[in-house]
Amino acid sequence: MVSGKSMNVRVTTMDAELEFAIQHTTTGKQLFDQTVKTIGLREVWFFGLQYADSRGDLTWIKLYKKVRCPNN
Repeated sequence: MVSGKSMNVRVTTMDAELEFAIQHTTTGKQLFDQTVKTIGLREVWFFGLQYADSRGDLTWIKLYKKVRCPNN
């Protein structure tokens, strides 16, 4: 959901479904850091974030790139 310069993103883990409001400048690393902090994950080097692309294929979020709405 896009609102001005922010959007809501949903992160689903095995234990929880989280929702964050992020800015248009938020990088994958910032979203990942916010996620692991929220769930209290310590072994962060074993994990990453994925999303389903327009074809439904899972794709890894690139930590150095901005998180973008699928419509942009």
